[in-house]
Amino acid sequence: MKAIYMSELAQQYFPRSTVRSASAQLHRWIELNPELMARLKELHFVPRQRALTPMQYEAIIYYLGEPGE
Repeated sequence: MKAIYMSELAQQYFPRSTVRSASAQLHRWIELNPELMARLKELHFVPRQRALTPMQYEAIIYYLGEPGE
């Protein structure tokens, strides 16, 4: 199974941004969504985590939608 990195996911949501800017914006979106934050805490997500578990990735997609939509 391929690792899922926050920076790669962030670039999918913000393709016109730099990696750093996209990552910061994705973290802001996560922090501004209390339901997503609660679910990620259940899944042992920590701020500035670089790699996501498959369940953490699925939670982000569920609450924020597919990138590019």
